[in-house]
Amino acid sequence: MHSSFLFLLTGLGLCACGTGVVSEAISPTPFEASVLLSSSAISSAPGFADQRGGGIFAGTAGQGVRLRADGSQAPLLAHPGNPVAPGPVTAVWPLGPFSALLGTSTGLFVAESGWVIAPPWQSRLSADGLVATGLGADGVAWLAHQSGLFRLENGQLFELTSSGAHLEGITSLAVAPGPSGAEAVWFAGAEKLHCAERQSAGGYLIKESGLSLENLKGGVLALAGIAPSPKSAGELWAITQAGNLWRFRGGTWFRYALAHAPEQLLSAGRFAWLRVDDALYRYDADEGAWGEAKNLAAGLTLQAVDAAGTAWVREREQSHVISNGWVPRLSGIFQNEEVYGTEAVVTVQVSHQREVQAVRYRIDEGEESPVRFDDALPGTGAYTGQWVFSLGGADNGEPKPFSLTGYNDGPHTLSAIAVYKDGALATRRVHFELKAGLSGPVAWQADIKPLFEARCAKCHVTGPGRDLSVYELWKREGALIVTAVKDKRMPADGPLDPTLISRIVRWVNGGMLP
Repeated sequence: MHSSFLFLLTGLGLCACGTGVVSEAISPTPFEASVLLSSSAISSAPGFADQRGGGIFAGTAGQGVRLRADGSQAPLLAHPGNPVAPGPVTAVWPLGPFSALLGTSTGLFVAESGWVIAPPWQSRLSADGLVATGLGADGVAWLAHQSGLFRLENGQLFELTSSGAHLEGITSLAVAPGPSGAEAVWFAGAEKLHCAERQSAGGYLIKESGLSLENLKGGVLALAGIAPSPKSAGELWAITQAGNLWRFRGGTWFRYALAHAPEQLLSAGRFAWLRVDDALYRYDADEGAWGEAKNLAAGLTLQAVDAAGTAWVREREQSHVISNGWVPRLSGIFQNEEVYGTEAVVTVQVSHQREVQAVRYRIDEGEESPVRFDDALPGTGAYTGQWVFSLGGADNGEPKPFSLTGYNDGPHTLSAIAVYKDGALATRRVHFELKAGLSGPVAWQADIKPLFEARCAKCHVTGPGRDLSVYELWKREGALIVTAVKDKRMPADGPLDPTLISRIVRWVNGGMLP
């Protein structure tokens, strides 16, 4: 095995966690579920939904389908540099904030920005052996495969092993804090539940969950991780074959007995959705409360959920996007993004289907600032059919940057509240980390060119992307490049490490030195 793919737990053993179990009850608050859009273009297979309102799914004819926020669809095109053409799509898994992993008859492919790309590690993992994926707040993805547990970072695949042994037999996976509060990946299989908690940049300590054999009898059916916020390190939810719902937070397990056995559990960002018989429950970690969706047909199944709190559900031959009200969506700053620099073009999108009066926003617990409906812009492209409210104002019909000057580096929360003409309010929160204080000169030749050659040249020299092979082209496209890497749309084979994103942003903000 090539050493670059091995991610060993050298010198680390198996540790048991002495956690207690607390029994609690949930009392979900009923809410009228709003159907935001419907589609018959996709199959019943699970898919990936992103927080901008679109997603990637398997089409009814086996093709990969990219759906936009307005319900329209666009093709996924095979990258001309792929060593093998993608076959019919059989499964879709989340891989990043705006990317997915496609399982096809000819192997695994990355779907990003309309392209289907064969990753450099494609030959290592078979498509039919992939079990689950989990997303960390740092842009790292975890892949559970029949052959072991893998960590995908900066386009490279590393295997996590225990004393040289593969971690096989995993049936479910999620990213959430471990028993000591550190970053961890949780994995279950064969009536066992463990986590691998980060100890250093290159080492993880595998720990037992702290749940007894009796609590794990029958095995874990599904795991779901909740992303961190300025007030919370995140949490883990699980459902077991025995019919219980479990929550792990702050070193303690909480058990929730339900009237019927839970069947599905999915999460994204600060939200989780749970299917119990014909009921659908939605958990909002910021509110610390569950809600029960009403006014829905029986027999629904969950296909995907997104970090804005919506869910894709399947009803017979159609898929629907449902939400707790007409919650606005944010662009420019996304859930758990690391923001470099003190300016960002931040917009709020509200559907035309609901009469909106204004959008109010605030940072943390500060005062609310309004953007009136008269200042809203009509949405274009993926946001056709929506009103766009720019938090930084607009100039000649184009959004202006929103200033973060005056805010300290560290975690923050941006809240956008849509105010509707009937008096209803709907809030979208995004937790992000400001890293504007990074300094030091960054130059094209010394700092940017090596990064370009390692991660971007495949597409942006002779490939389908625009040519970016020389300094002058990077200087001309600097603003667009920053947007693409911050949104984690590029590189197409996986997002850059946060330090590399910072390098590009600092180069652009620092005058784009040659």
